Amino acid sequence: MHKFIILIIIFFSVTSQARELSYTEFTLGNSFSPIDDSYLVLEAKCRKSYDEREQKKYYEVLLYSKGKHVFDFNKHFKTNLVGRKNLKIPFYSLSVWNWFDALAIKTKKNKFMTNTEQRTMRRNELIPEGLFADIIKYGKFKIYFHYLLDNSKSVGNFKISNLKAVRDCVK
Repeated sequence: MHKFIILIIIFFSVTSQARELSYTEFTLGNSFSPIDDSYLVLEAKCRKSYDEREQKKYYEVLLYSKGKHVFDFNKHFKTNLVGRKNLKIPFYSLSVWNWFDALAIKTKKNKFMTNTEQRTMRRNELIPEGLFADIIKYGKFKIYFHYLLDNSKSVGNFKISNLKAVRDCVK
């Protein structure tokens, strides 16, 4: 009988940890430290990638804070990755370079949340087209980070300083 109870406790502890959080559960159910304002102004740079036949592969909006590359928003026109071959073209993604347990993004009209397991330091998440469009249109977004390595949580309202460069990049 004791073994059965222990198995039930282990089962529920494992399944409760694997549960997906909603945007609201994550953003309202945690305390976040504000990111220093000096890091919230982003400079965008454009990088376009073409295949050997000069057809578009993807466009990247590389975002820098104080000269340091912090994340990218990507517009993909083709892919060879398994699991992405059947996506409607174009599709969109966010790339970050850090270890996160979870992250959430809010724009004027859209919200996005992910807490998928991360296997490498570079995390690339598919994002909704509406979220991408809001960022291109308004140049502002709020991100909530839950860092995996030290369990800290932070939030910031980011603003792209050169929005025209972003719009020109993704045309």
